[in-house]
Formats: sequence, structure tokens, C-alpha cells
Amino acid sequence: MKKTIFYLTAAAAMAVACDMENAGTYRQETGVPFSLEASISSTKTTLDTEGYKVSWEDDDALSVIAAYNDGSFIHYKFEKGEGNTFSCQKVSEPENIAALNVFYPYDENNYAMDGDYGRTGLPFGVNCAQTGTGDAGHINGALYGHTDMPDEGTPEISVAHASALFEVQVKNSGDTEINVTEVKLSNNAGKNMTGWFQINPSDGTLKATNAYKEATLPVSEGTVGVGETGLFYITTAPFDLLAGSSLTVTVTASGADYVFEKTMESDEEGTFAPGTVNFLTAEIIDIQEVDPDLTVVISPSYLAPTAASGKYEIQVTSTGDWRVIPDTGIESWLSVDKTSGTGDDIVTVTLSGLSGDSDVRTGTVLFRAGINETVLTVQHGYAQQIGDLVWAKANVGEPGTFASAPDDPGMLYQYNSRTGWENPYPDTSSPRPSDMPADDGTTTGPAVWAAENDPCPEGWRVPAVDEVAALVGSESARNYGWLEASSGGFSIPGAVLGLPEETAKSATPSNMLGGIFLPCSGNFHYRSDRTYQNPGHATMNTATGKTDDNDGTLRYRYVVKIMSGAGTVLPPGSDWSWGELYAAYSVRCVAETED
Repeated sequence: MKKTIFYLTAAAAMAVACDMENAGTYRQETGVPFSLEASISSTKTTLDTEGYKVSWEDDDALSVIAAYNDGSFIHYKFEKGEGNTFSCQKVSEPENIAALNVFYPYDENNYAMDGDYGRTGLPFGVNCAQTGTGDAGHINGALYGHTDMPDEGTPEISVAHASALFEVQVKNSGDTEINVTEVKLSNNAGKNMTGWFQINPSDGTLKATNAYKEATLPVSEGTVGVGETGLFYITTAPFDLLAGSSLTVTVTASGADYVFEKTMESDEEGTFAPGTVNFLTAEIIDIQEVDPDLTVVISPSYLAPTAASGKYEIQVTSTGDWRVIPDTGIESWLSVDKTSGTGDDIVTVTLSGLSGDSDVRTGTVLFRAGINETVLTVQHGYAQQIGDLVWAKANVGEPGTFASAPDDPGMLYQYNSRTGWENPYPDTSSPRPSDMPADDGTTTGPAVWAAENDPCPEGWRVPAVDEVAALVGSESARNYGWLEASSGGFSIPGAVLGLPEETAKSATPSNMLGGIFLPCSGNFHYRSDRTYQNPGHATMNTATGKTDDNDGTLRYRYVVKIMSGAGTVLPPGSDWSWGELYAAYSVRCVAETED
């Protein structure tokens, strides 16, 4: 690897004063991340983008916490509008505000200013991603700003990164263009550079709660031509290095690593404080040739566990050196035990605990060898996105909760009911529960499952028949495959839904290939003389009722019923199976979407 000294200078980010009576666009000095102006009278907030080129996404929002003279706080949500303007509802009693605190990203808990570190648990992910050689892209890091209310006029707030910003200038002095795909900062003093932090709003200091020793910037479209210089922006947690400690920049370009080191000559030189902008120059002179035939293959390539936490082994097979690059923003819940290796090896992926039934996490881990790469996709939690819908990975257990695993049948539910009945699978001698309501032959049901009777956890609902039809397909075009129980697979038989039949049959508990497993769950019939029946059927309620063709009353609901092999209770075409309103089947939920 080529080692070259790089040159480092540091400059403090300077606050930009804003005339709030005439709010407009305020330019920043080159290298200053950006400033924020908040006008209480108009509740407008604008972020400039000169220097550090920031892009904002439509769902970005700011927390503006107004501290009032009586000691109370009111939390306002500023949502992104056109361009870089953020606005919210009219601020209450501006004349009684004593101070303002501003946080990015927005969180409904940002109002809690009384913890040991102000807003305890402020998510602080300092990494960024970048597209191109001079565009920093979307901010994934944290911002924090504070101002006391002036005696006269409107307040002015400047917000800098709670992190330290590094501008890495990659100069191509070689004889061919290079494609930068990653820039990484690390140090030999064990200082935390990224991870999970809390901010003390009184002085901007940070406390690491879950930290990492290096900061990585993934780059796409990072081509730097001969004689050109590309600009790459990477954020870290504030840190300091004593004299004699080293800061290292690793630039990955066209599959090769170029390592640049700087040893601190003084303690002052190694201070990288919040809001500072630090300029680094990395000159690449000798362009390394990389074997284009290097390969890397991983197995599995898809993890979709529902366990709250755990460790998972990924088999890496390669013809040479390889690297592991987790996606930005997933450091708080996913970690790997090694970031590089040679040849065949095992990489252990560790997933941290879920916070509840609705906690869903999706991310990727890139494995790269030379110019070739492969991706591990991870979806941790109780959900799997299929098409435009997010489906639960497990049936409903107790009302408002999911079963413990995808192959747990869960409880059985009658139509439009939140009462769950224990599933005796596969015991067909179990009688229908004596207190289960029975159809008296006159009661008809509603056309849709009422929200107050929905047994799904908060944020989830029973799916409609058209949503289930899109998931499962038809007899002529099956979108599911049957799997028998096996020692290396699921503990009971069932069907993998949401995938073409042959693909679905290859799914395993550790690699669901993007589908969901519906276990055999059978059903209870409403008639008092019936016992538990059909344990060989994988069933799923829908929230859609079906009219009785004889008298036009709504006495049935559509139900998915699948059994092994070619034998299926699903009729061909668009006419789906139906079940009496008072029979009890399993429930599989879809995530609610905002209108």
C-alpha cells in the first residue's frame, strides 16, 4: 500500500449573524458547514448550503424547543418546505420566551431537557454518505444550537455540527483517472470517532454510549480525473489526540487502498472540537493496479431474523483480500467482528436488541474485493417489505403482540374480533373453546374489520383481501411455495409467501429471500360439536367480508387457506376461499401507512 504524508489544518466554524427582521439567504464562509436562522415572528428556519454542500430530504425536520420565563418548555416541530426552508405552526407567546434550543434530527422526545445530558438519548449518528467528488449529500449527523432571547428584537440562532467536519482533498497526481469509493478516518490512540452519543446542551460536549474507533464515508460516482482534486466530506465525533499520536486517512480508489498518516506534533494540533472544519490533503501519485478478477461471495446474502438480538455467521469466500463496509446509519444496531480479511473466512454480524413489536430495521453490509463486490441485506425486526406493503414476519399471538417466531402458529381469531383463542396445533381432539361465540344463524358481519377490534400490535392492521391476493397470487400464477418441517428449516410445515413458487421453496429461517413464512395453523369452527380442525392448512384472516350468494347477507369473510404440495384450498382465479364469520383463523398483519 502506498503511504504518503497528508497535510492537515483546522479552522473553527464561525457563527453567522442573521437579520431576522429581513430573513433572507445568508452566505457562509467556505468550509463552514451551514448556519440556521429562526424567526419567532414568522416561524421560518432556513439552512444555507455554501461551502459544505448539504442536501435535505422531504421528511427532514427540526426540533425547536422554546424555554419560557416561567420555566416551562414547548416543543415545536419544524418541517421541511421548499428548498432549505423549515416551518411550523405559529409559536406561542414569543414575548415570554427566555431561550431557544434547536436539534437536528427531530425527535418527539427532544423536549426532555432535564436529563443528565440535556435531551437524554439524543440520537447522534455522525456518518454521511456522498455522491460525486464535491457534494456531501444528506446529513446523517447531529446538529445542536442554543441562544438566549435578546432584550429587544428577534433571536438569532447559528447551528453548527455537534461533530467535527473533515474535508478530505484527494489529489490525483497519477497518470490515469481514479474512482473513489470510500474514505475512512482512524487513529492509533483508541479515541471514539463515531457511534451513539448524548449531547450536553449547556456546553455541547458529548458522552459516548456506544462508540466506534473509525469513521467511514461511502462514496458513489467519485471519479477524479488526472490532475484534478476531489472533495470528500466526513464527520466524526469530536476527539483529541496527544502529541505523538497518529491520524490515518485511508482512501479506497479503483479497488486499491491508499493510506496517509499524520503524527501530531503538539496537543493543540490534535484537537478536533465540535463545529470545527478540518482540511486534509491526500495526494495519490502512484496509481495501483488491481486484479479485476478478484471475487468475493457470501452466504447467506440475506438476514431477516425476528429474534430481539443475536449473532449471525456470514461465510466469505474470496480469491484475495476483501473488505467489509456496513451502511451508514446502522451502527447503533449492527456491528461486524472484522472489517477485512483474505481468502475464505467467517464474519460475525451482531444485531442489538429490538425495542418493541413495531421496531423494524433495514440496512446493508458491503463486501468488496478489488473492484468486485456483493451485498448482505439485513432486515431486523418483525417486518418484511413486499411490493408497496410491509408484512409482519410472524402471526399475531396474544392480542396486540406478535408470536415469538415465524413458525409459531400464534392464536386464532374470529372475524372482527380482538379476542384470541389458544391454538392447540396439531391436536385435532381439542374441542372448540366453550366460551367462543357461535353463529345463531341470524347475525351478519360488517364489510370490513373495525379498527377497535383489530388484534394487531399498534401500527399494524389486518390486511384486506386485495392486499392478500397480491401477496399470494393465484393457482395459475402462484406467488408462494410450500415447505415441510425439517431439522435445518422451520419446525412445522407452512408456505413462504410473496415470492415465485420455485424461489419460495429455497427459503430458510436464516435467509427468507424477501418473503414471509405462514405456518400451518388450522382453525376452530363455530359449531359447538366441532373440534380443532385442518392442522395441515396454513391460514390467514383478511379484513374483507363476503356476501352470502343465497340471501345477500354478509355471513362470510375471505380467508387464505393453503396446504401442502399441489393440494390447495385456494380456488383458481380471483375467487378466494371463504370462511364463516364465527370460525377462527390466524392473523397476519400489515403495517399501517400514513395517508
